[in-house]
Amino acid sequence: MTSTAPRALLLDFGGVLVSTAARADWAPVLARRVVEIAGTAGQELDPRRAEASLRAGRAALSLWKDAASRRRAPRELDPREIVEDFLLADLPDPIRAAAGLDAQRLLRAKTLVVAEHHVRPGVPELLEHARSRGIALGVVSNAHSGLAHREVLRDTGLDAHIGVQVYSDEIGIRKPHPGMIHRALEALGIAPEESWYVGDTLDRDVVAGRRAGAGRVIITRDRRTDRTPFAVDAAPDLVLETPEGLLAELRRLPDRPRAAAPAAAPIPPRDPAPEARDRPRRPALLLDHGGVITTSTPDPSRDAEVGAALADLAARCGHALDAEVAAAAVAAGWGRLRARKRAAPEAEIAPEELWGDLIGRGLPGPLRPALRLEARELSALLHRAKGTMRPRAGALQLIRFAAAHRVPLGIVSNTISGRSVRETLDGYGIGGLIGPAAYSDEVGVRKPGRGIFAAALAGLDVDPADVLHVGDKALNDGAGARGAGIGTVCLLRGGKDPEPVLARALADGIADHVLDSPADVIGLLADRLSLVPATL
Repeated sequence: MTSTAPRALLLDFGGVLVSTAARADWAPVLARRVVEIAGTAGQELDPRRAEASLRAGRAALSLWKDAASRRRAPRELDPREIVEDFLLADLPDPIRAAAGLDAQRLLRAKTLVVAEHHVRPGVPELLEHARSRGIALGVVSNAHSGLAHREVLRDTGLDAHIGVQVYSDEIGIRKPHPGMIHRALEALGIAPEESWYVGDTLDRDVVAGRRAGAGRVIITRDRRTDRTPFAVDAAPDLVLETPEGLLAELRRLPDRPRAAAPAAAPIPPRDPAPEARDRPRRPALLLDHGGVITTSTPDPSRDAEVGAALADLAARCGHALDAEVAAAAVAAGWGRLRARKRAAPEAEIAPEELWGDLIGRGLPGPLRPALRLEARELSALLHRAKGTMRPRAGALQLIRFAAAHRVPLGIVSNTISGRSVRETLDGYGIGGLIGPAAYSDEVGVRKPGRGIFAAALAGLDVDPADVLHVGDKALNDGAGARGAGIGTVCLLRGGKDPEPVLARALADGIADHVLDSPADVIGLLADRLSLVPATL
């Protein structure tokens, strides 16, 4: 048995930091959200059918998770796989495709509605004690929505003590893959033998800790501890009833010196998105976000604001970083990102690459793994900090007209954070009116690439020839929509492209209309509606 305290304490989320109490109403509550998604895509759906699919999908998903924990290096399901192939597998393809594009928000909602979360006894005191002794803290958890787990930790105030959070849905592998623990330790700059890993299951947590070479593997008992799906040839070093016992264990041990950091474990690539299929004919609307729905005034304090967040993250991970140095790194990284976009317009840059390589290039090496782990959170922050956003005049009028006339409406947008765009639209009060939303950071393809348009079209269940697309750039929106087979392309003045570029797009047939305002699209849409049955 070890005679010194760890340099890093890695904790599972459920069963260690929090306990959960099941909610009986989760399925009907989540079914209503699925019905809303179907409606925005122009599809009727019986709530009882949605509820039945959700229940069956959750049961099948539980079986998959048990089987996956038998594997040596299990991968995590992509959010779209969970939604389309498990939770909504019994529903029509267009509804599955539309919900798949909104998978991250749907899975966040599922995580928060399936159970209530309660901080376990002794956890706040444990984290405060560890932080006061300089013991680095991390969360390592299998999750369908790391976003929801982060939200719970923020709401409970526990996140203020935690350096890194590693969730399976964010890095593509799941416990008992040792790479999850290695990723956290790499970001904290601590060797496995200097760490303790604390979980509540034998097949996932104890096996993961042993494979990762953690100094000690500890169980805090919870409802899943004795429900091992199969025999496990691994045992914990210590079994405690609650995290209070872990605090007592730490208090009796002296500190230990630091050793070398571990090498990173490889992360398997994610599966590509499925191909789109042909759709029946009916009118629909696709909108760009920036320049069409929203206009933005640049914020000169962007780099300083994000730099301060990086300095805070570094401090929580035990790394020194001056806020001004961090701000300069943000500015330089943004310049590299823009250069990459110019060189390869259709190639999306993964958030992990943006923060670990482009922005993190000039920062201390040990910090860069932490930036990769927090990449999606940081991208959302950077998107919000870029400028002051407001609805473009006429945009909300157009969206409400489409909703009132039951015209399916989707979004195709290049962005560093689809999550932040969704929050913006919710803030305008129109988030519930938007159907399939294809954001480049989530789809992995940027406009003018055909793949991002195909993703939105799959959710709309329309013939592309009957779609009206509205954008503000001749290449991304004009040529991109044409390449995807979209029938009507409208470009708006007042966006990124100047008048001569828009006029050339019109003359070359890349655009059908060049308009002054999103409200001008209403007339075109009204003409289109007069050609279809009044019952649409």
